Amino acid sequence: MRLDRTQWGNMEAKNIKFIAVHCSAGFGDVKAIQAFWKSKGWVSPGYHRLVAVDGTIHKLLDFNKVSNGVLGFNSQTLNICYIGGVENKGTAKSPIWKAKDTRTNDQRTALITCINEALQWLKANGNDCSKIIIKGHRDFSPDKNGNGVVDSWERIKECPSFDAIPEYKHLLS
Repeated sequence: MRLDRTQWGNMEAKNIKFIAVHCSAGFGDVKAIQAFWKSKGWVSPGYHRLVAVDGTIHKLLDFNKVSNGVLGFNSQTLNICYIGGVENKGTAKSPIWKAKDTRTNDQRTALITCINEALQWLKANGNDCSKIIIKGHRDFSPDKNGNGVVDSWERIKECPSFDAIPEYKHLLS
């Protein structure tokens, strides 16, 4: 059975292949972000963990449940998000949002905590983690030119507004 964005489902740790890092592309609070998901008709949250600007970690979903982080990869991905990831290059009346790494030091620390928590859960539940890949949402975009890298022009979105692959590679060793 293929789960879509409106269905709950259980995941087995041994089937998880990815930990995806996201940004919210805005600065709304947890309730505003959850209201956005409801407006889209989602039953389950977009992320397992959400990190506030002050570094507070919000547990939105148990790791054994499917979240709606990356369409087509949800049943094999644990999703972690920080609030932010954009800056306004326009005006208050006419905002022009551009991707920007807006992580605070507290968010940087909390994201590592969340990733380590996810890895610990995976290990405790039967995943040897030797093939786990930590990457940003943008890295799930198709590699159109086949060079083995998702180049900036190939990205469906810029999320999480920084390159998560080298940033978190050390957590897998």
